[in-house]
Amino acid sequence: MSSVEETENPFAALLQPSSQADGVSKQLIESILLFTLSKDVVDSNRKNSVLCLADVVVADNSAKDTLCEDLLAHALFERLMLTETTKYLIPGGTNRSEALETRAMIYLHGAFTRCERIKCDSNARDKQHCDRIIELILNNASTCMRQPDLFAPQNFSSQWLELFDQSDEHDTSTQEFLVRVACKVSEEDEPLEALGAIKAIFYPMLSELQKQLVKDNLISIRKNIFWILGYFVREKRAGILGELLIDYTTPNPKAKGGDYMDTLFGQLLSVSIMPKTQTAPYEFFREVSLVSQQTDTNLWQLLAHHQLSLFTLIKQLLVQSPETKKKTLQWIANCLDANVARGHLWSTVNINLEQTVHSTASDAFMTSLSAVLMRLCAPLCAPSMKVLLVDPTYCAVVDEERQSKGVSMLKAFEETCLLPAEEGEQRLTAAKYNFITEIFYLAHKAFELGNRACIERLTRMMRELQNTRNAYHEVATRDPNNDLTKNLLRMLQDQMQQVLCIRNGLGEPENDAAILKFFEASAIWLTEIAMLPRESYEAALDKMDFAPQILRNLELLSDTPPFVAPYMKSVPENIIDNIAAYLNFCRNFGGDQFIQLYTSSHDAFFKMILLFMGSADLVKNPHLRAKLADALEFLLPTQISGSNRKEFITHVFDRHTDRLQVVRCLLNVFVSIEMTGQSVQFEQKFNYRRPMYAIMEYLWTKQEHINCFRQLASEAESNMEAIEPPIFLRFINLLINDAIFLLDESLSNLEQIKQLQRAQDNGEWNNLSHTERQQQTTNLHHLGMLARFDNILGRDTINLLKLLTTEIKSIFCHNSMVDRIASMLNYFLLHLVGPQRERFKVKDKKEFEFDPAQTVLEIAHIYINLSSDNSFCLAVSQDGRSYSDQLFGYAENILIRIGGGQLIGDMAEFASKVQKMNADYKEEQELLADAPDEYLDPIISTLMTDPVVLPSSKVTVDRSTIQRHLLSDQTDPFNREPLTMDKVKSNEALKLEIEQWIEGKRNAARVKS
Repeated sequence: MSSVEETENPFAALLQPSSQADGVSKQLIESILLFTLSKDVVDSNRKNSVLCLADVVVADNSAKDTLCEDLLAHALFERLMLTETTKYLIPGGTNRSEALETRAMIYLHGAFTRCERIKCDSNARDKQHCDRIIELILNNASTCMRQPDLFAPQNFSSQWLELFDQSDEHDTSTQEFLVRVACKVSEEDEPLEALGAIKAIFYPMLSELQKQLVKDNLISIRKNIFWILGYFVREKRAGILGELLIDYTTPNPKAKGGDYMDTLFGQLLSVSIMPKTQTAPYEFFREVSLVSQQTDTNLWQLLAHHQLSLFTLIKQLLVQSPETKKKTLQWIANCLDANVARGHLWSTVNINLEQTVHSTASDAFMTSLSAVLMRLCAPLCAPSMKVLLVDPTYCAVVDEERQSKGVSMLKAFEETCLLPAEEGEQRLTAAKYNFITEIFYLAHKAFELGNRACIERLTRMMRELQNTRNAYHEVATRDPNNDLTKNLLRMLQDQMQQVLCIRNGLGEPENDAAILKFFEASAIWLTEIAMLPRESYEAALDKMDFAPQILRNLELLSDTPPFVAPYMKSVPENIIDNIAAYLNFCRNFGGDQFIQLYTSSHDAFFKMILLFMGSADLVKNPHLRAKLADALEFLLPTQISGSNRKEFITHVFDRHTDRLQVVRCLLNVFVSIEMTGQSVQFEQKFNYRRPMYAIMEYLWTKQEHINCFRQLASEAESNMEAIEPPIFLRFINLLINDAIFLLDESLSNLEQIKQLQRAQDNGEWNNLSHTERQQQTTNLHHLGMLARFDNILGRDTINLLKLLTTEIKSIFCHNSMVDRIASMLNYFLLHLVGPQRERFKVKDKKEFEFDPAQTVLEIAHIYINLSSDNSFCLAVSQDGRSYSDQLFGYAENILIRIGGGQLIGDMAEFASKVQKMNADYKEEQELLADAPDEYLDPIISTLMTDPVVLPSSKVTVDRSTIQRHLLSDQTDPFNREPLTMDKVKSNEALKLEIEQWIEGKRNAARVKS
């Protein structure tokens, strides 16, 4: 029987005899909980320091080796309430501080850890006792969490932070303790109350971490921040912890885009090489060279590690529980929707108005979010290729059906899609959308709003940097020490720092590899859904699941697949736009290191580009198709104009199974820019055409691609009067239009530049006011920019005509085309070699990319290429505006001076042939000069040889005239009604009448002679 000193003690009854089964080993209690109720325990050789709680609870001096579990529960609670522990200490061992611990959660965690350790090496009986002790520890920890006021003024939030802070990857007990405590709280309270209780403890801790992050950057950030946050998401048993984390970092439902940066996740996402916010300073690359293409591998490693940690955190939230997955996807979707303004064109312009700073998140934030999503998309890429499970109808789901179909993305149905839906049309949707589909579309949206907006801003900054560099060098050569030079140098260094920060932020290699693999998978997916056979589509329709499922890799047999599935009306343009923007970034900013090595992506991009670039039945927007031509230029294995790269190793133009479709696809998109019916600015149109010229020039070095051009020309000649004018005929018609416009504009601008330069040199500007002088300088600069633009593109156009006419001649000499090309060549040759050529002789021709000698050589080559055709020679001679017998004499003089001597013999022979034809033509013209008006073409006032009647206006015109008109404009020129060549009717009676009249004139002339 135990001796009890204070029989009135309320705990005394608990010392009454009980079975061994109800008790807990006193030895384990001392080893784990570090206290005893016995006063007879003083021992100088003790292994552990313990507290003697006999005077606090009740004295237990019995000989039994167990203690009643209820008494132990009371004793443990009393132990937690102690604020002064030193007076109860029985010293021993090295664990004095653990025995004296007064902070309840720290103490309970220590007890839990000791118990787990001891349990591993215990027998079955002791294991049971350890389980009972753990249950008591968890009960008390749960009480601390749910009723922290009982333990005032203790701060459990800071205690937990200390526990997390002191742990590492080798410490599993802290994670286990947290999980078991969270589960215990959930067991003992209703779900909402439990979540509320845990939030009350952990929100202050998360708030403290967030405050520290505000001041941190990529280098100074707390090293274990992700380790600490990982405690909330690593264990699926405690989804409540992940739920409180995502709840904490979620702003209010009406939050603007910038408000997401003020969340915990927002602070983490904003840590980058770029500035954290729109108004924050650029922190890296302060000491930069004015000519460097500088990168910093140390910064890249830090950024890669940070973004990998972010990805791990988000991924763990997505897999922890259905609730955390749902809330995390919603956080991402809401964030993207709140930042949708970043995708608008105006957002790429710096706006420093105070009220706009917080309307959208920063480049750093958005590109980091994109990087996280790209890593989440790794299973969609090779070799797993789960992208084939992505459903193309996702963006057809309206708001009312989002929840039932599992669509997180907001306003997905408002996305601009590859093909337009009819007004009021209900687009196809699947029964349900999987996680792979969700993450695919979210990743593309994040890249659009993050990386793409950032690339556009970087492009503009690079232009500004080049302008500042030019201005600095110009001023520095005159006076390197004046204030203006110093100010420009400072501005140049600032701009260089900004460019380097953004470029390095976008070009981090690990993220670049993730983006490339994701876009390769996206390109394969686009190709598969566009080429899905009709029977496969009908099977998908039955299952209401439209994902391609398998890789078919069908061959491109034509420019449009035989069947285009209706779901193409739901595929957003931004997928193709993103791929084009990425390839453009690789070209312009030296980000092509990985893509050089990753050759499978070349095939995927090449096939996707050919398919979508060449077909208006798959992509309605001609601007998007033109961007694909820009992307195709990236795959040229040559140096690209405006790019830093020296070469690009790829074999797609030589070995890809679909390579012979490239010429037709290019011509299709070339023509579609003109035929769009939309307002396309001329400069924009030619910016689109520039890469197409580069690709065609490269293709002209490959015989099999030259054969494709020839085949299309042959098809065109066989179908000159088809309802739809042949693609090659429309193509060369536009080439001639382009050449005429560009060279004409160039000569006009050069003439004005010459006048301005002469006035400046003569001192005429000295008499002008300061404002007027500035205006003249601006005019000169603007005209120079236009002239340079026109000269570059004009040169490319003429060069392409030269290449084409080396192999293809007859179609250029067709009666609908021959007069135009002849008059164009004559007009420009006369201006470049004739008596008036001095009008265009400007200073610094190289500055304006004006190379008249090269243009004359190209024009001479075209003349010689077509000289074997009599209709061409006749057309040259019939050009009343520019041709004269002296024209080729002027050309010969210039050719001698510019090193074109090898052409002189051919040109002389051609000139002689043309001169003879001209003499014959003049004779004929005199003979037919009094032709009746009804025999003359009403558009060009020449004698008709093949009159046709237009069906709606009933006007008679020459066949060649209306053919030429319909190449650019498929309407009746007299009343604008729709018109195609198959609708015109030959006027056989008038034709016979004209032929008889001509024959009569010739007979009369012969009789007279």
